[in-house]
Amino acid sequence: MKTAQDIMNREVVTVLADDPVDKVGDVLLSSGHHSLPVVNSEDHLVGMIGERDLIDAHRKVHLPTMLTILDGLIPLGGMHEYEEELRKVTAVTASQLASSHVITAAPDEDTDAVAEKLLRKDVHAVPVVDNSGLLLGIISRSDILQHLLKP
Repeated sequence: MKTAQDIMNREVVTVLADDPVDKVGDVLLSSGHHSLPVVNSEDHLVGMIGERDLIDAHRKVHLPTMLTILDGLIPLGGMHEYEEELRKVTAVTASQLASSHVITAAPDEDTDAVAEKLLRKDVHAVPVVDNSGLLLGIISRSDILQHLLKP
């Protein structure tokens, strides 16, 4: 049985938490990856930035539909989505743009469990981190596919 550390890519393209959003876009495009880990100066995982995050950062913000009752404004759904859009379009650094709820894998985690995470959470890559959050590697869908087709 293989584990995450057996198939992970140890040479990970990352961006630093303080990197400007424009630099993140350049690194993402030049890397050919769909998402990148964001790390601090000690290589601890801070978050992930994907293509969707960068697209959202450059779109127009759509204001939520509001209902007026007795001079009060009541948002009709979508307030959380509005707050997320606003967070992304106002982001200046990688850490401000990054999704902080990151699906990760432990080094000794079974590759089937990692594959399940990739598919169920619909993510392109899963960072492999130790107990302290130190980034050790990354596993992409391609890595899982290679493992399954060429064991």
